[in-house]
Amino acid sequence: MNRKWYMNKIMVVDNDAMMLEFMSDLLNNKGHQVKTAIDGLAALEALKTYTPDIMFIDLVMPNISGEKLCRAIRRNPEFKGIYIIILSAIAADLEMDFTEIGADACIAK
Repeated sequence: MNRKWYMNKIMVVDNDAMMLEFMSDLLNNKGHQVKTAIDGLAALEALKTYTPDIMFIDLVMPNISGEKLCRAIRRNPEFKGIYIIILSAIAADLEMDFTEIGADACIAK
């Protein structure tokens, strides 16, 4: 089977430095271009110069929560093509429809 692999521009947003390093290493090793942000505010700042194809976003972060970040991204037509994945420890505990906040998928960490 002939598979084509494409490099994606990815942003990982999490206030846990170990998770940022883990995800960054994992995705870089798969050939993707990765940018990290320590919280929602830093992610919004990074989005001024870097438009990723995919974003992994934690829900619980200081300054701007993952939920507010998702909603802010979805309000901007320039970012409508970004595929947003919630990557959060509390995702399994919440009875939340992640599509309501603009996410495309949810993974419990």
